[in-house]
Amino acid sequence: MDDAETQQSAPRAGTVATVVEAPSSARRRGLPFRRSHPYYIGFVGGLGVIVCYYLAESLLAVTTELILILIALLIAVGLNPLVERLTARGVRRGLAVLIVAGGGLLLLAAFITAIAQPLATQTSGLIGSMPQRLETLERNRTIANLDQRYNVVGRLQSMFSGADTAQVIAGSILGFGEFLVTSIFETFTVIVMTVYFLGSLPAIRTSALRFVPASRRSRVALLSEGVLDRMGGYVSGAATVAALAGLAAFLMLGVLQVEFLLPLALLIALTDLIPLVGATIGALLVTIVVFLDSPVKALAAGLFFIVYQQFENFLIYPRVMSRSVDVPPMVAVIAALIGAALLGVVGALLAIPLAAGAIYLFREVVQPRQDAM
Repeated sequence: MDDAETQQSAPRAGTVATVVEAPSSARRRGLPFRRSHPYYIGFVGGLGVIVCYYLAESLLAVTTELILILIALLIAVGLNPLVERLTARGVRRGLAVLIVAGGGLLLLAAFITAIAQPLATQTSGLIGSMPQRLETLERNRTIANLDQRYNVVGRLQSMFSGADTAQVIAGSILGFGEFLVTSIFETFTVIVMTVYFLGSLPAIRTSALRFVPASRRSRVALLSEGVLDRMGGYVSGAATVAALAGLAAFLMLGVLQVEFLLPLALLIALTDLIPLVGATIGALLVTIVVFLDSPVKALAAGLFFIVYQQFENFLIYPRVMSRSVDVPPMVAVIAALIGAALLGVVGALLAIPLAAGAIYLFREVVQPRQDAM
């Protein structure tokens, strides 16, 4: 009896095996989910649409910051050749960046200090004299006929009468203060980011090259260096051409004894930075302002701008831009239009150096492959 009970109470070997195998059978993987299933496609596709939407919203929210970063990067690329020249002479890169950045800031501070008070005085005087200049403009027969139809002069007089510089720029004192604070903050941001990029360009390029396969790393390094050289050459060249245009306009207006020559010359320099049409727009605006003072002086100024633009296009521009990629006119037009449509005037300014880098890649990579076929 006892032996029988012991045998009955003792677990069977098969039973133990069954108990042990039960968990393994419960952990068995099921059938894989089909990625071609409509529910899977709809779910993943919906998630992708939501992620893309919020990503686009985030990019639009930081558009201003991205533009500032891009501007700082292009300025750093434009100043990088100066740093490279100093490092080639044995100067450490940190010290070279400090010399270039410090020299640039000193020149900018000296320039602002020299022109700030005369520029503010002459700009305020120019705006304050607009009603009287428009009154003299009404005496012209053609202008008087147009004014009777469209009341152009009357509207301009009402806009300029009793308005100070801040109201014209921002619409109100509060708006001008906000504009001034925002401009100072953005300028400071661009300066800080420019110095950072200028000192970190080699490290940034080295980090980016790590994502390239080792077999192609040397080739990509040479191409990236060429792109940076072309873009930097274009940025520094465009700034040089604009500065020469502003200086020439300043001397011409001084010879003609035109009032408010400092803001007008600065207007020429700034508009000359705009690709293709900037020089023409600046010359037209300055000629109109000079015409309000004297038609004879306006005729002389217009002839000067026509001659100088030819001199700039065929002599100054080719020599200054000899180190950068020669951007074809059609490519420049298309790039400027696309940049202006996306980001306005800033986009038009940034589009040309980016197009210069793209053209360099096309000539170094795509064109040799096409010629070898």
